[in-house]
Amino acid sequence: MGSRLRSKLTYANITASLALFVALGGTGYAATQLPRNSVGTKQIRTNGVGASELRSSAVTSRDIRDRTISARDMSSSARRALTGPAGPAGPSGPAGSATDYRAAINGVDLLNRSDTRVNGNEYRVYFEAKAGGVKDVASCAFNATLAAVPANPSEPPFEPEAGRITVGFVKDDKGPAALVRTYGADGSPKPQPFHITASC
Repeated sequence: MGSRLRSKLTYANITASLALFVALGGTGYAATQLPRNSVGTKQIRTNGVGASELRSSAVTSRDIRDRTISARDMSSSARRALTGPAGPAGPSGPAGSATDYRAAINGVDLLNRSDTRVNGNEYRVYFEAKAGGVKDVASCAFNATLAAVPANPSEPPFEPEAGRITVGFVKDDKGPAALVRTYGADGSPKPQPFHITASC
C-alpha cells in the first residue's frame, strides 16, 4: 500500500496539490480576513458588478437617489404600467377664436378712409367686425411692421424708410382701434407705410 502511494507521488502531482492548497487558502483569507467596509467604489472597476453579483431584492428604493431614474431606465412593461388611459377630448373653442384681422396702410393717402384716421405719424386703425360695426380689439394681440404698400394696384408701392413702429390700443368716439405711430431712422415722427394684424 505504502509502495503504491509512493510510486504515484510524482513531482507534477505534488506541485499541483500545493498550488490548489495555496489557491484555496488565499480565497478563504480574502473572504474571512478583509476588514469591514474595506471595499469601496475605488476597489471595484467600472462595470465590475453586474446583476448576477446582486442577490434578489438587494437594491431597494432607499438605495437609489431621488430623481436619478428616468423613463429610459425602465423596462417597456414598467413604462406601460405608468401610462394611464387617454382622457376625454376637451371642448371646442368659441366660434371665431384666433381670428386675424389685417390691414395695409400706405402711410399717405388715407385721410378719407373710413377705417383709418391719420394725424401725421399717428394712425388709428379700425377693424370691421363680422357682424358689422367696429370690432372690439381691446383684448387682441397686435403686430405691426413697416412695409411697402401700394396706393392702388396700378401704382408702385410706397417704400418704407429705415425707422421704427409702435402699436397699442385706443378707444375714441368711433370705437376701439389699434393706435400705430411710425418714426424715421433718427427717431423723429415720420409717416410710414405698414402692415398690421390683430389676433383675437
